[in-house]
Amino acid sequence: MDAQTRYQNWLEASYLDEKAKQELLAIKDNLAEIEDRFYKDLQFGTAGARGLLGAGTNRLNIYTVRRITQGFANYLLNKFGNQARQQGVVIAHDNRHFSDVFSLEAARVLAFNGIKTYLFKQITTTPELSFAVPYLKTVAGIVITASHNPSNYNGYKVYDHTGCQEVPDNAKQIMSEIDKITTYDIKVSAPDDEKICFLSSTIDEDFINAEMNVLHHRDVIKQMGDKMKVLYTPLHGTGRQAVLTGLKKLGFQHVYTVEEQLIEDPEFSSVELPNPEDPKAFELALKKAKENNVDLIVATDPDCDRVGMMVKDADGSYHSFTGNQMGALVIHYLLSTNEQLAKAVNPYIATTIVTSNLGETIAKSYGVDTIKTLTGFKYIGQKMNQYRDSRTFIMGYEESYGFLVSMLERDKDGVSATYTMAEMTAYYLQQGKTLVDVFKEIDKKYGYFREALISKTLPGKTGVEKIKQLMAQFRQLTSEQQKQWNIACVNDYLKGIDDLPKDNVLKFIFADQSWIAVRPSGTEPKIKFYIGAQAASQQEAEAQIEHCRQFIEEQMK
Repeated sequence: MDAQTRYQNWLEASYLDEKAKQELLAIKDNLAEIEDRFYKDLQFGTAGARGLLGAGTNRLNIYTVRRITQGFANYLLNKFGNQARQQGVVIAHDNRHFSDVFSLEAARVLAFNGIKTYLFKQITTTPELSFAVPYLKTVAGIVITASHNPSNYNGYKVYDHTGCQEVPDNAKQIMSEIDKITTYDIKVSAPDDEKICFLSSTIDEDFINAEMNVLHHRDVIKQMGDKMKVLYTPLHGTGRQAVLTGLKKLGFQHVYTVEEQLIEDPEFSSVELPNPEDPKAFELALKKAKENNVDLIVATDPDCDRVGMMVKDADGSYHSFTGNQMGALVIHYLLSTNEQLAKAVNPYIATTIVTSNLGETIAKSYGVDTIKTLTGFKYIGQKMNQYRDSRTFIMGYEESYGFLVSMLERDKDGVSATYTMAEMTAYYLQQGKTLVDVFKEIDKKYGYFREALISKTLPGKTGVEKIKQLMAQFRQLTSEQQKQWNIACVNDYLKGIDDLPKDNVLKFIFADQSWIAVRPSGTEPKIKFYIGAQAASQQEAEAQIEHCRQFIEEQMK
C-alpha cells in the first residue's frame, strides 16, 4: 500500500479523532509530508520505537502506541500466559509532550488484554523504571521517553522481567507480533479499569535509598559535605526529585541548581538540545556555578539515564569530560580506593566496541576483566544477567554518557552516577586534588587515550537510503585504499565477530592502534563515526584523530 492510500485510509477511519483528522487535512497538498508520514509503519527495533510526534503511521501518536502495545501484549501472553496477567507490567513516562497520555494508552491496551499494569503517577526516571520491574516482580516494563532527542520526538522502550531492555531475539519476536497487526483500530479498556493500578510514593523512597547505598565512601561525604559545592540540573527532565533529594540526604549541604531548568518543560526551552553530551547544555549551569564558586556541575538528560559533568580546576576554570573519560575516572576511583572490589570473585567491567580502551587498560592493571558488547546498554544488562551468580560486576558504561555502578538496574542510571560523581569529587578534594589533577595522573600512568565522535544527520526516507549507501561504500574499501591509510584490520560485525550478535557496524583499526567505528544510530536518523586514539603524548593522540577524520572525509566525498 502506498503512502497516499494509507493517508486516505486514515482520513476515512471511523476511529480517528477529530484533532488528528484536522492535522492530516492540513497537509493534503503537501505530498512530501504525506510520503514521510505514511511511507511505512513506525519502526519498532531493538531499541524500541522512537519518532516524531504527529498523525500518521510513521509518527508516534495514540494509534501507533496502541498498535505497538497490542503486539507487546500478544508477545507477553504467548511467553508467560496467565503469569503475565497476574504479575503484570510497570509503566513509567517522562515529561515530553503526550508522555502521560501514551503511558495511560499503553495501560488501557494491556488491561483490555487482561494484563495488570502499575503506573507511576508522576514523571519518572528511566533508571527507576528498570529498578521497579524486579522490585514489583512484574514480567516486563515500559517507559515512554525519547531520552535526549529534540522536543518534537517521543519514544517507547520495553524491558524484560530483570529490568533489562529487551535483547534482540526477544525484540524480534515483539516486532513479529506487531507486524501481524494490520489495523490501528485497537481495543482499549476504560481509564478506570481495576487492572490499572497507580503506584504510591513508597517506591520512590525505596529507590533513592537503594541508590545511596551503592556508594563506597559515604564517610567522606560526611566530612566534606559542608565544604564542597554541587550544582545539579535536570535540563527540564525527570531527575529533579531523585537527584536533589538524594544529594541532600547524603549530606551535601551546598547544593545549587538552575531554577528555570527545574521546570518540567516539554519544550526544553532553555537549551538547544537537552543532552549532557552537548557543551551548550551547560551554559546556564556554568554561569551559576561561576557565581557561586561551585566545585562540581552535573546535568542529566530528560529521562535521567545519561549524565555529564564539569569540575572546577585549581585555577578556577571549569573543565568538562567526555563519557569515556568519566568512565575511566570512575573505574580508577572504584578500584584504587576499594581493594575489596578488585579482590572479589571474578570481577569485571562491561563496555562496548565503540568505547575507549582506557577503561579496559585501567581495569586490567587491577586484575579486573573487561567484557565488550555491541552498542546499546541492553547488551551490558544481558551480560550482567548471564554472570549474575558467577562473577562480580564492578561497572558498566558507554561512551554516550551512560553509566551503571550497581546491580540495582540493568540500564543506564543517571541517578546513582550523579551520586558517584559527587562522592568521587569529594574524595579527591579531601586529598587536595581536582578531577582534572586525577585525570592527568591517569594520562601519565596509562598513556594518552583520546576520542572524537562525528554524527551525520540524514532524516526521512532519503536519509535512510543514504545511510545504507554509506555503509555499503565503507564496506567496499579496497585493499589498496586500506594500505594507503595504514589500516591494519577491518572488523565487520555484520558477519559476527567475537561471539557477538551480528550488527551493522564496521571497525577500522590502524597500524598505530587508533581506530574508527562506523554505525547507523538505532534511535536517531544518523550515521555515527567513533574515533579512538592512544599514544605517548596528547599531541600524538590528536594527530591520530586528525588522520582518522581525514579518512572519514575522503570516503564521504
